[in-house]
Amino acid sequence: MKKWIIATAVCIAVLTSLLFIFIPGTIVVNKSLLTGSNLKGLKRVLSADKNWHKWWPGTAAEKSLIFNNNFYSFTDNTFSSIFINIKNNNLETKSSLTFIPVTIDSTKLDWEVQIPTSLNPIKRLQTYIFTRGLQKDIPVLLSNIKQYYTSNASLYNLDIRREIVDDSTMISTFDSTRGYPSTEKIYSLIDKLRAYIGSQQAMATDSPMLNIYSRDNKTFFTRVAFPTNKTLPSKGDIAFRKMLYGGNILTALVKGAPNKADSAIGTMENYLSDFELESPAIPFYSLVTNRLAERDSTKWITKIYYPVMFYK
Repeated sequence: MKKWIIATAVCIAVLTSLLFIFIPGTIVVNKSLLTGSNLKGLKRVLSADKNWHKWWPGTAAEKSLIFNNNFYSFTDNTFSSIFINIKNNNLETKSSLTFIPVTIDSTKLDWEVQIPTSLNPIKRLQTYIFTRGLQKDIPVLLSNIKQYYTSNASLYNLDIRREIVDDSTMISTFDSTRGYPSTEKIYSLIDKLRAYIGSQQAMATDSPMLNIYSRDNKTFFTRVAFPTNKTLPSKGDIAFRKMLYGGNILTALVKGAPNKADSAIGTMENYLSDFELESPAIPFYSLVTNRLAERDSTKWITKIYYPVMFYK
């Protein structure tokens, strides 16, 4: 009987020694992945934990996300990193997701976990099993980020496209109002241009363009324009305008009320900043939907044009 006790004790001692030999005092899990996303844009969306459920492969709890029985929650973020708490029933640790610039449209993601192990053999083994799971899980999470945020539509929640200016000749007119201009006011200016185009035996080649501007949120300046199939002379408050043919322009389609289009302008300005682009002219709307004919603003389609100097 004593021999069995001694043999068992020896086995336990050997196994314990092996745990301390093969399991280091600190276990490091470090996984990296190169993405095809702009660093600023990717950091912006991932810094908001509400966006993580869009690509998360697991489930969601009240204040955390769950994947393979581990709970992930946000703790803090800095200019270059996001800090994520990871825990299960036995262990809890902090991790960092760091954003490393590679090119203007690619970013390296580096996810690192450092976990000190315990002198308690059982807890040391639990830590080892926990980190072995993270070694498999973190690459899956990184891959899901990469796959989801490969397009502008996902990264900016807006399908921003880089296009070339096709219509370079246009005519425009403007007016000012106290308070935001009504739909009727906007279309009175549009109808004025339509009538002038017809009087010149010319044609509008696209939907009417619109820009509304105010410095004090009291007086609003409304400018409307039409691209035309030929150059038309200026007359009174109707002026000939020209855009650089073959120039660069960003476009995006928005469905909904004007506040959605206004919000999209802000998103496109983030895009310009992210890609270090400069604009030589003001952005404008193209009113695809006739807002007088369709009164339900949730059905309005607006195309946004944002001129840029060049693409990077």
